[in-house]
Amino acid sequence: MRDLLFETGRPERTIVQGGAFSGTHLIVHPRHHLILSTAAAVALYPHLGRRVAIPWSASLLADLDHVPPFVWQHGLVSPATMWRHFRSDRDEERPRLLHDWTVILIGLALAPLWPLLSLAAMGLAFHRLLDDLHGLLQTPWRRWQWRVSAKGRQHARLHRRDGYACQVCGATGQPLELHSIAPPGEADRDEPHNLISVCVPCHRQLHEQPVSHPAGS
Repeated sequence: MRDLLFETGRPERTIVQGGAFSGTHLIVHPRHHLILSTAAAVALYPHLGRRVAIPWSASLLADLDHVPPFVWQHGLVSPATMWRHFRSDRDEERPRLLHDWTVILIGLALAPLWPLLSLAAMGLAFHRLLDDLHGLLQTPWRRWQWRVSAKGRQHARLHRRDGYACQVCGATGQPLELHSIAPPGEADRDEPHNLISVCVPCHRQLHEQPVSHPAGS
């Protein structure tokens, strides 16, 4: 095996020992909020009548509490840019005011005094439940999708070949990625014989500068 590791393109997905995908949390897509909130509103219409528009609207508008922090961080941008942000991964974001269970429960508790407010809180609670359930279910689902995909099977096979150890520092039990030891431009740089398992810190270092490869031959 070569003495030097050459920088590759974008790192592949992280694999934990044994080949399982290290997933990230995703917020429910606004389109899915629209579909599920509308279905719930249709189901509740016989009981609430036209008042069902209140929880339906609250559920759809709950994500507006992401707008002020986004504008504070990124400044004024086009609606299209903001929409792309809201439909993408938002791991760094914490639940905002309208997603806070304390606020939602207070609104529900005020039902005897302000029935309309409690209906709005009901919509916010439905929105938050969708996000929470999505967070619980999407990681196992994405892990399974990754394991059965061709790329996931290749990662698991190569990590098993390398003894689930980083081929740069020798660390075991750490999340692993694949790195190509072939120089950029080679046609077969993504072939198994040119791919080695590396831990995340080593992979980051490899993309900053070439390092020697003590674990290989």
